[in-house]
Amino acid sequence: MWYAYKSNYFHTKGTVTMDINVNTFQTAVLAGNFETPSFTVTPAAAAKDLQAALQPAVAATVANLQAGKLSQATVTITSAEPTVIALETGVINLPFADAKKVTNFLDTTADAPLRVYLVITNPNVNASGLRIDEVATGDDFVANQAAQLVAITAAVSEKLATIEEARLAPKPTVKTAPASRTKTTKTTRRTTKRASTKKTTRKRTPKKEG
Repeated sequence: MWYAYKSNYFHTKGTVTMDINVNTFQTAVLAGNFETPSFTVTPAAAAKDLQAALQPAVAATVANLQAGKLSQATVTITSAEPTVIALETGVINLPFADAKKVTNFLDTTADAPLRVYLVITNPNVNASGLRIDEVATGDDFVANQAAQLVAITAAVSEKLATIEEARLAPKPTVKTAPASRTKTTKTTRRTTKRASTKKTTRKRTPKKEG
């Protein structure tokens, strides 16, 4: 059991909070020590009943939370560019793939409430290809499974519409620069005019008769 049930000292209603040590969480995720229930659904089936397609992942997440196990439950819509919808139990809004960065934000010696995050991966969901949103604390997720399923379905439906809109949008045309012409350099032959040498005529002196 990765997390410890601890009394919630901030309320007097006797509720409990699912807490986990930050270092324990990070070590487990980096080692791949978490449950990975996975499901697939066709685009047609997802379009027909998205809530039914997501329900197994929600149920698996609840079961793993109740068993004290970290979880990454995924539903993959098997389109040409698959959309992966994941429910991850974590301590901060970072996907499991970025677990190394957890210590940049949280004290490793501290305990943190376990939360459920919705992670959607598709090249068209946004510029980075990944969107993550907090769904609820682990406690609320278990206590209100039906309501969480409805909320997740609405959120996923919105993101799928965004993905489809981006997919159908005209792609910007990349203008190809014309091939640069090779500049022909005209070679001018330089002719050096030789200076003409003027022939000097020696003047003869007449002979004196004696």
